[in-house]
Amino acid sequence: MEQMYDEGTQTFIRSRLIRRVDSKLDTKLVKVDGLVRCVVRRRLNRFTVQVEIKGELYKAHITNTGRLQEFIKSGNRGVLVPINGAKLLYRLIGVKKRNYYALIDTRLQNSAFEIMIDKGLIPWLRGFKLVKRNPRVGDSLLDFMLVDENGEKVFIETKSAVLEGNNGEAMYPDCPTERGRRHILRIIEMRKKGINAMIVFISGLRDALCFKPYDKGDPMIPELLRELYILDSSSIRAISIYLSLDGWIRLKNPNLGICADWPMEV
Repeated sequence: MEQMYDEGTQTFIRSRLIRRVDSKLDTKLVKVDGLVRCVVRRRLNRFTVQVEIKGELYKAHITNTGRLQEFIKSGNRGVLVPINGAKLLYRLIGVKKRNYYALIDTRLQNSAFEIMIDKGLIPWLRGFKLVKRNPRVGDSLLDFMLVDENGEKVFIETKSAVLEGNNGEAMYPDCPTERGRRHILRIIEMRKKGINAMIVFISGLRDALCFKPYDKGDPMIPELLRELYILDSSSIRAISIYLSLDGWIRLKNPNLGICADWPMEV
């Protein structure tokens, strides 16, 4: 049973199989200089991992607070960037998958997202300019506020979707996240008030076929996203980027669709 794709809602129409929708884009966004290759050893705490460089062990910073069990596994090959930390010399930004690096670093994901906005590479944000980072909305800090030439504002919260499903799905979250719930609730509240707001899932996986929430990570997240989807399906968006072996962050798909099996009730 072949699935179809609705360009208007960016949503896969349900079918039994997930069929790849290829993006012809593979656009260079930014070159990451000074990469240091390493072997991942283990996670020490929420923000620190142990890595091995040329036979010596080091502690490295990690910005992604997900569990990342697929990536933070002893023996995996990774790449670091040097940092000027008081205690740490490196930050882990990517882990090798096949012939590319999964971009797990949330800072670089957001930096790449800003470049895409500036260059007009995201069709559903074309004409908008970034005017503020970390705008405060109530008791929440969101990631971005954009404005178009007519003064229309859009508030955006980004989330890192680097958990890969068995059928090529990019998924979020991989563990319970109170902060994630709070941000989605804030976007829901804003949409109910008529404020233009959306959540954008950034997949660091080159071969991602579609996005879906991962109910085993946090069962409340799919329910909240389903509520948001019913309010306005265009308030949930996804893109895919990755880190190539030569150090370029590349845009693979600026319009990653929602997987066919979610949301099934809508």
